[in-house]
Amino acid sequence: MNKEITVAANREQIPAITEFIKEVMTFAGFDLKKTMEVMLAVEEACTNIALYAYDGREGTIHIAARIDGDRMDLIIEDWGIPFDPTAHNMILSDADAEDRPIGGLGIHLIKSYVDGISYQFVDGKNTLKLIKNIY
Repeated sequence: MNKEITVAANREQIPAITEFIKEVMTFAGFDLKKTMEVMLAVEEACTNIALYAYDGREGTIHIAARIDGDRMDLIIEDWGIPFDPTAHNMILSDADAEDRPIGGLGIHLIKSYVDGISYQFVDGKNTLKLIKNIY
C-alpha cells in the first residue's frame, strides 16, 4: 500500500499530517502505541520543517507512506534549507528539566520512536526516511 499527502509547510497543517499517519497505520494493522509513537515523531519532524526549513518563505511538505509486509517506510520531503537530523546526537543528562538547555529533544524523540532513520539532501530536496516495524 502506498499513500501520499502534500501540505503547506506551516504548523496549522500538523493535524492533517498526524491524521494521515493515523489512518495509514490503523489500516495497516499497527497497534495504538506504535501509531502514537510515529505520529509524535512525524509531528516533531514536520513542526521543525514548518518553523525552520523555509526561513520565512512559503513551502510544502510531502509525505509518502509505503507499507510492505510488516514494515512501514515514511518519506518526508521538503525543499528548504538542508538539515540532517541524523547527524545530531543529544546525550540526555541527569539534570532536572529546568536545568537542561532548551531544544534538541525533538531529534532524540524522533530517533527513539522509530526503528530506522536516514537522511539525504539531493537536488535541493531534504528527504527524511523513517522506518517502523509492525512487530
